[in-house]
Amino acid sequence: MKKEMALLIAMLFIVPTSIFAFKNTNDNDNKFTTSVAADQPKNVTVIVKINKIRAMSVDEKNPAFYLKVLINGVNAIWWQQEYKGKEIELEWPVASLTVNYTNGVIPIQIELWKKGLIDRPCDIGRGKSPYLEGKAVTIFYNLTTGEWYGDDWLNDSDGYGHVSGFEDGNYNEDDCEIWFDVYERYYNISTHDRMTYWDKLKYGLDPTKNYDDVDIDEDGIPSWWEDKYGYSPIVWNNHSIDPDNDGLTNYEEWETSQWYSDPFAKDIFVEVDFMKAEHPWQADYTFPKESQWLVETAFARHNITLHIDDGWNGGGDYVPYDDALSGKELQAIRWKYFMDDNAHNWKRGVFHYALMCSNIYWSYRPAGGRMFYIDSFTVGVQYVRDWLWALRLQGSDYYTALASVWMHELGHNLGIFSSNSPGCDNDNTRFPWQAGYWKYGNYKSCMNYRYVFKLVDYSDGSHGENDFDDWGHLDLTQFNGEAWWI
Repeated sequence: MKKEMALLIAMLFIVPTSIFAFKNTNDNDNKFTTSVAADQPKNVTVIVKINKIRAMSVDEKNPAFYLKVLINGVNAIWWQQEYKGKEIELEWPVASLTVNYTNGVIPIQIELWKKGLIDRPCDIGRGKSPYLEGKAVTIFYNLTTGEWYGDDWLNDSDGYGHVSGFEDGNYNEDDCEIWFDVYERYYNISTHDRMTYWDKLKYGLDPTKNYDDVDIDEDGIPSWWEDKYGYSPIVWNNHSIDPDNDGLTNYEEWETSQWYSDPFAKDIFVEVDFMKAEHPWQADYTFPKESQWLVETAFARHNITLHIDDGWNGGGDYVPYDDALSGKELQAIRWKYFMDDNAHNWKRGVFHYALMCSNIYWSYRPAGGRMFYIDSFTVGVQYVRDWLWALRLQGSDYYTALASVWMHELGHNLGIFSSNSPGCDNDNTRFPWQAGYWKYGNYKSCMNYRYVFKLVDYSDGSHGENDFDDWGHLDLTQFNGEAWWI
């Protein structure tokens, strides 16, 4: 393979590069026409962008963090900035360094620190890095290919450009997760297509041109995404495939890439809407961030990234107050607020839908939640509030209770039912005087009525007799099917 690459590069220097005109999304073909390859750059600037930080096992309510980034052994942070909160989106790159292009492969070290009386390193690594007892992230960036390996690599199970302190199996080390990207610039020009100088030579492209929004091979996805995830941008690819079996095709992974989805790591997207309270002095029925984080963290332990849209892509709408929603009313809300009265809305088959409402009725009685379509569920927030006194006596709290029942209903969307898990939705497991309460006591899952409102997790099947492996039986593709009831 290396010999073939060397021969190809040599030929590109000897034979004049052909001139191609490619289709692009800006309808400006002339701008992206290739020309003869430019001279190899002497230096390139390597840029590290941290896209997002999320605290996972940090106890403080409003922690303060800062970053350290070493590129090729040099402290490359632009300026030392403090970031506050448990979920932080960063707008700009944080570090860069100009290096000689002949260096080949350079190390990059990323550290996340929590401020305090004594600053402490947060765990964002898989325990393999030689720095900070494995809590740092060390990768090796290839200046030729633009790819990296080490503590993160293309096709790893939790995503390329995504690392988590949970990867070492220890969940109590001030663990955090970060989403990041590494790319390079050369010739002092701004090209945003991610392709390196050598990439463009290999593909027969002009190294001085920007092919960011160009769909060179006309397969529906622009060149930057294909190059990042190992697909050739000049060869037509079938992007209707779903390599990670999470229900999202490659085309849908590209559509959601702005929210850090990955074609080789499992993603679940859920749009959540709220309900107005009956009176102005009452609290609206919402899904608090504290509850969202609990569910996201539970999925993160199993290398599944849960994305909850409470406003960044149309979620967070408020529906009018209703004291008790029926199934038909719930489906009407889904059609209006989620599908936008459009049967071909692109979110169908990409997002699940959740509604936080006041109360619902299921089987002629009040319920804490229910699945009402193959991709949709609801949570009765008032039901949780009414029973909160009893839940607190059992060691739960408001945020945990909401997160638990929300995760329970999502579990139905993901294929967990009483038909495959006898301890799930079993009315005989609610109270200590019932036989099922003890029979299925080992089924430590929020799908078990004994633990719903108190436990934010599915079971892994390791607890003994009558347990069930929820995590091993999740079907992330189920919501793409047809609804089996109205």
